[in-house]
Amino acid sequence: MMWRLGAVQFVVLTTLMSVCQGGRQQQLVKTTSTQPPAAPTLLGPQSPVPLTIIQEEPTPPQAPFCSDATDTNIPLGRLRSAMRNSAYTQMNAGFDAFVIFYTDEHLSEEPLEPERRLQYISGWDGIGTGAVLADGGAAIWVPSGDVQRARATLSCAWLVLDADDPSQPTVPEWISGRLGRTGRVGGDARLTASSDWLALTTALQRDNLQLVHIPTLLDQLWNEEPEPERRRPDFPKTVATNYIMDFAGESWRDKVTSLRSELRAVGAEAMIVTALDEVAWLLNVRGRDLPYAPLLKAFAIVSMRDVRVFVPPGKLSVHVRDALAVYNCYSNNCTRVNDYINIYSEIRRLAETKILIPAPGTFQRGASAAIVQSIAPAKRMYQLSPIIYLKAQKNDAEIKGMKKAHLKDAVAMCTLLSYLESKTGLSEMSVELTVDITRETQAGYVGPSMKTRVAYGPNAADPDYRATTATNMRIYKNATLVIQSGGQFDEGTTMVTRTVHYGSPSRNEKRAYTTVMRSISALAALRAPATLPAAHADPVMRAPLWAAKQDYPHPTGHGVGAALARKEDPVVIDYRQDTNLHPFREGYFITVEPGWYESGKFGVRLGNIFEVISKPNGYLGFRETTLLPYEPKLIDKSILTEYEITWLNGYNERIRKEVGPELKARGLTDVYYWMMNKTIPIELPSKAKKYTSRAAETIQMTSAIFIIAAIHALL
Repeated sequence: MMWRLGAVQFVVLTTLMSVCQGGRQQQLVKTTSTQPPAAPTLLGPQSPVPLTIIQEEPTPPQAPFCSDATDTNIPLGRLRSAMRNSAYTQMNAGFDAFVIFYTDEHLSEEPLEPERRLQYISGWDGIGTGAVLADGGAAIWVPSGDVQRARATLSCAWLVLDADDPSQPTVPEWISGRLGRTGRVGGDARLTASSDWLALTTALQRDNLQLVHIPTLLDQLWNEEPEPERRRPDFPKTVATNYIMDFAGESWRDKVTSLRSELRAVGAEAMIVTALDEVAWLLNVRGRDLPYAPLLKAFAIVSMRDVRVFVPPGKLSVHVRDALAVYNCYSNNCTRVNDYINIYSEIRRLAETKILIPAPGTFQRGASAAIVQSIAPAKRMYQLSPIIYLKAQKNDAEIKGMKKAHLKDAVAMCTLLSYLESKTGLSEMSVELTVDITRETQAGYVGPSMKTRVAYGPNAADPDYRATTATNMRIYKNATLVIQSGGQFDEGTTMVTRTVHYGSPSRNEKRAYTTVMRSISALAALRAPATLPAAHADPVMRAPLWAAKQDYPHPTGHGVGAALARKEDPVVIDYRQDTNLHPFREGYFITVEPGWYESGKFGVRLGNIFEVISKPNGYLGFRETTLLPYEPKLIDKSILTEYEITWLNGYNERIRKEVGPELKARGLTDVYYWMMNKTIPIELPSKAKKYTSRAAETIQMTSAIFIIAAIHALL
């Protein structure tokens, strides 16, 4: 009986629950009627009672709400509105998508703040390409080394994609996958290379999407920005200056003559000079229109009959105009000055039939798509700019200037490193600031040649790391500290990387540091035929690391300009690329920056600038221009060869002889003694063995004498 009562109660309870849930459950639940098995009963068979089982459907996970994706008051939202507004599109039709490039009209690697349109729209301050859809959706492609930082920096409105990962969609694939088979895509052809624009156009056309050049939309939008903190910064008003002959070593007229000879040799009648460092070198002018290079924002057209320069109003002083023979210019040995914005219309009117258009190199990206589109196809000649090779090979005055700049840099960096050793409570960002302030004390200092990077401990294990307020680490005494920096001086350009340790380094840290230093010594020892491609020298420097089963992801080195850009073609030292096989030449200056990275633990990176020098019988050698001590406590002498010890002692002796007097002359006595302590010679193993054997012989002879004397005493 008790069993039957329990069954009846269960059925009644189930029925009541079904009724009480009411209509509200009808849309939220799924009901199924089943026939339970007949229970044994003494009352005989009973009618089956339907049983209702309530099964709640799982709620699908919802993406977190992203206000930035729908906010029409931020730059991203304002861009979407402008893409459908004829006041911005300058045409009746709007845009379904818009591609945003990060650089300026000269395709500079590090443009000025007023040129950073991608940063204005997205907030991303590095290299990248953005794509925005009018109906929602935004993505940005960044180099693989920047993916983590981009995801931590950008808002939820942006999808961050790895531009170096072939498994991820490209810009045209992502756009076409969301727009379908028709649509219009806007972009500014002034801000990307011709080859990149053509590739984007072709890929979009396969899906019936049209890429349209619209150069005014982003600038108009930014110029009308209502929020004060997001308004477009002003362009620099600083006027250009003449680069004096003591530093240049060659007049601008002689350089133009050399360039014309190169153009004749390839059958060109004119050339468009688009790269800012090429304009500065050719005309012997310097400016302040890039953050890390003393360059002037300008284009130039060089033909056999004239030289034309296109600059913003007010950028050329009377002295510069006089040096360039701007006034009363009626020959091919003077310069005609035009407004910067007229470059495209002037190119269209060129009468020359063969015009050299700079092709992309390793660091210089060539002419923009807008420049190329302004030249009739029949007139186009794509070649690497002849100026690349002319300016890479420094003359005597430029070589002298580079050495003088590095001497000043050595004084600054010795002062910095000696100061940091005595300080506590430092952080990565405070050290960055101290580096920049210390360099500013040097006469002839113009500005940094790169964004100073300081990385401590596990952060140093990331070769692309940049300190931010979110990642800024306090510096202690239990790990390595990597400092990468450089300076622009009137005389030349410097870059240097050093790794230090303020405690007692581990055996593995010393092994890593010494191995990286051995990679630098490998180049110092190299004697190579003048025909050796620079890229093929890379394995020589990586060999010590490979022997330790280590490697680094970045190139070993590249060319360096003389008071120009810190990266310059044609030299790149990287065995993994086979497109740039240009050889070393006497007068080139190159960087060498090997590294050892222990993920999550520590990093070691060292970097010097070398001068390529001539050796007998058609060979070339390499001589350090950077003069800054290594850290003795991180050197494991037991793994150095005798040659490497000799090289290190010789390098330290040069620092003592060349930097020491400069420190004394400036009254930096404490820094002088710090430098002397860091450059104490290491005893060669062969000499140590000789001393040991001589000492043993002396002891043996002394012992024999004492034994003989003792025997005589006994007798």
